[in-house]
Amino acid sequence: ALLFVSCASMPVSDFANGKPALDPAQFFTGHTRSSGVMENRGGSPMKRVTTTTAGHWEGATLHLEQDLRLGDAKPQHRSWQIRRLEPHHYEATANDMIGTARGEAFGNVFHLEFTLALSPVNPLANVQMSQWMYLQPDGRSLINHSTIRKFGIVVAQVTEEFRRE
Repeated sequence: ALLFVSCASMPVSDFANGKPALDPAQFFTGHTRSSGVMENRGGSPMKRVTTTTAGHWEGATLHLEQDLRLGDAKPQHRSWQIRRLEPHHYEATANDMIGTARGEAFGNVFHLEFTLALSPVNPLANVQMSQWMYLQPDGRSLINHSTIRKFGIVVAQVTEEFRRE
């Protein structure tokens, strides 16, 4: 007999007392840059990851224009639209995302989950993204840890530091 055990992540609300408080929409307003590393499922470094992001408000929606570079590949462009639904809950869409991302922010932590279309013509190339962002004590940098899954199996992870400019 097979036994399947699910490892549920801890609730984002458990971080409610974390300081300084992270408002993800405020953090990404203006210009940010990130630098980090993508690791394969075994933890071996595969590629350097860098982003540049510019965010501006139009009404109640934060628009982010992000250029992402994996290793030596040409940059990929992602256009995000982020809205706060209520004090701790967010939703987002992007040009290479399937459906709508759901996010929660409590204390110094923001958790976002979404499905990314790696190849728009091939739905089998979709991956599930889970991002945990932790605002650092300086209030100007955050650590993002992304887990990338395909068919429920971890295929890669990314750890990067975002800095407000």
